[in-house]
Amino acid sequence: MATDNISLDFLAKQSKLQIEELRLLRKDMADMMRLLNATYDLTRRVERRETELRDDIELMVKMELGGSLANMQTSIENSLSRIEASVSHVAQRVETLEGKI
Repeated sequence: MATDNISLDFLAKQSKLQIEELRLLRKDMADMMRLLNATYDLTRRVERRETELRDDIELMVKMELGGSLANMQTSIENSLSRIEASVSHVAQRVETLEGKI
C-alpha cells in the first residue's frame, strides 16, 4: 500500500480554488436573483398594462355603441314624429269629412 504525502501548500491551493469557485457561485446566484426580480417586476407591469388596455377598450366600445345607439334612436324618433304628423293630419281630414256627412 502506497502512502501519498499531501503538503500544506497543496491543501492551501485547493482551499483557495474552492473559495474562488464559491465566490463565483454566489455572484451567479445574486445575478439570478436580480434577473428573477426584474422578471417578476416586468410581469406585474405587463399585467397592469393589460388591465389598463382592457379598461380602455371597454370604454371605447361602450362609447362607440352609445354613439351609434343614440344616433339610431334619434333617427327612429324623427321617423316616428313624421309618421305621427302624417297620421294626425289624416285623422284631422277624416274628422273634417265625417263632420260634413
